[in-house]
Amino acid sequence: MQPNDPITNDKILITGEFTAEKTNDVFKSVVFIYDDIVWEGAIPKYLERQGIVMSDEEISERIPTFYENLNPINRSKWIAESDSQWADKESQTYKVLNALYSGEWECRVHGPVPEVNPQPAARLKALKTMGYVIGSQRRECKHCGGRAMHDILIMLPAFEARFEHGNELRKPMSDRFKERTKSILKFKEVCFGVRRSSKELIIDHKFPSQRWGQPESDNPDDMPESQIRHKFQLLSNQTNMWKSRYCDRCVKENIRGDFMDITWFYEGNAYWQGADKHDENGCVGCPWYDLERWKDELNRVLNS
Repeated sequence: MQPNDPITNDKILITGEFTAEKTNDVFKSVVFIYDDIVWEGAIPKYLERQGIVMSDEEISERIPTFYENLNPINRSKWIAESDSQWADKESQTYKVLNALYSGEWECRVHGPVPEVNPQPAARLKALKTMGYVIGSQRRECKHCGGRAMHDILIMLPAFEARFEHGNELRKPMSDRFKERTKSILKFKEVCFGVRRSSKELIIDHKFPSQRWGQPESDNPDDMPESQIRHKFQLLSNQTNMWKSRYCDRCVKENIRGDFMDITWFYEGNAYWQGADKHDENGCVGCPWYDLERWKDELNRVLNS
């Protein structure tokens, strides 16, 4: 399954993949067609606060279950079960949740959310910490036609954390840290070697989270420049999707990714050969682990 390829039958369509703005959460955009209802929503692939990660292959296997779970006829039961867990329905966090009970994309400018809280980001974060699955994306507003941030409550059964350390596997990055890192890396999207604006760039961990077995080290605002260069590279949303796809396959099949059909590695060969599945050394030499070094090493060979 490619990130932007429609699949799977006439009632289930996966139309793309997106990273929720200002988070590391990754979702698949979907269209689910029921008897007389078309639901245009999303299903989770990676949820930082819930400790969830699924490969494209696993999503393909589980999507029939997601389709059944997200049938709109199940919403009233799901909402009743959710409400039974809330003692304080006057809290601002509950009010934001209640505003999303439509199960549809709701605009932060013209939808029900701003009516109860015009700045809901902290409440949304709290809901995610509690286990609620909420996708966020800039979309066209059905009220004014402009593009604005929208949120959708995805009414799936509770997920079980898929890695040992739950939502502590990734450590947070402050806005100051993010901007400093992008500045140190010269705002260069490393796949194509072009400068981009800050909002177009994603800070990518060179060692992919699919292989982590322990929480990452902290990301303090004063992290040494050498450590930043060792740990991170800058990608766009699209090239980050490409890397994620290759890493998903590598975790499953131990076959490294190529770079635009160039199959070459400055260390090792086409097969991942770490001491165990969490060994970062097994990634060294793969183009997607460190694109800048990979291109430098390839140029060195070509020019020798």
